[in-house]
Amino acid sequence: MKAYLFVAKVRIQSALAYRFNVISTISIQCLLMFAMACFWKAAYGGTGNVSGVGEREMLTYTTISVIMGNLLTMGVEGRIESSVRSGSVALDMLKPVNIYGIYLAEDLGDMAVAFFQTAVPLFLIGSALFGLPAPASSVHVILFLVSFAVGYLINWMLAALLGMCAFKTIVMGPIRNVKGFVMKLLSGSVIPLWFFPDGVRVVLECLPFVNIYQLPLGIYIGRYTFGEMLLRTVLQLFWCAALWLIFHAVQKKAAAAVLIQGG
Repeated sequence: MKAYLFVAKVRIQSALAYRFNVISTISIQCLLMFAMACFWKAAYGGTGNVSGVGEREMLTYTTISVIMGNLLTMGVEGRIESSVRSGSVALDMLKPVNIYGIYLAEDLGDMAVAFFQTAVPLFLIGSALFGLPAPASSVHVILFLVSFAVGYLINWMLAALLGMCAFKTIVMGPIRNVKGFVMKLLSGSVIPLWFFPDGVRVVLECLPFVNIYQLPLGIYIGRYTFGEMLLRTVLQLFWCAALWLIFHAVQKKAAAAVLIQGG
């Protein structure tokens, strides 16, 4: 455990060195937040309530979604691809610590930095522009944090599984681009699935993607009843456990078929 904490600490110290990157990221994310807020203001057009959600709740949803997007940025895909292409993956797997545990610690370190450098400023800017993105209640905040933590693990394991495609493809650029688009569309990060046609919505809500963004955000704004939150959280935990089993199996298979390139 000390080794993983040390890696996370080093990652934090490294990320703090790039101030221009922080400023540019905040600027771009503010533009994104503003554009999404304008879209929902125009879409509602004074309508009080759509699909059980009012305009005020959707602005809160948008602000928190943009903030979450910065916290849920994963680097594990690129690290796996880079290690496979360089051939260092073989040596990494011989280390006395689990290499995927190291990748997770690095991503957690990145998230800790993003929280203070990006999430907090975006929260303050969003509050100034569109009003305080207040949760439905203090209980909803606690449930949101729990759901976000589980959603983070689901997102990380999906990213890691995609990264393992590098053992077969070596170069993953197009695959990662497609994955990013699919995640945005199916996770509800931009448009909540409750605005989709019923038949499509029911299918998509059974997939793991909705548990990364829409479930935590829906809990935050009070979109779900406690009974719905319980059922959806059970499904979220199911997907987390299922993806862990898949990740564990693929990890073992990948280790047995390591292809060294350039080393």
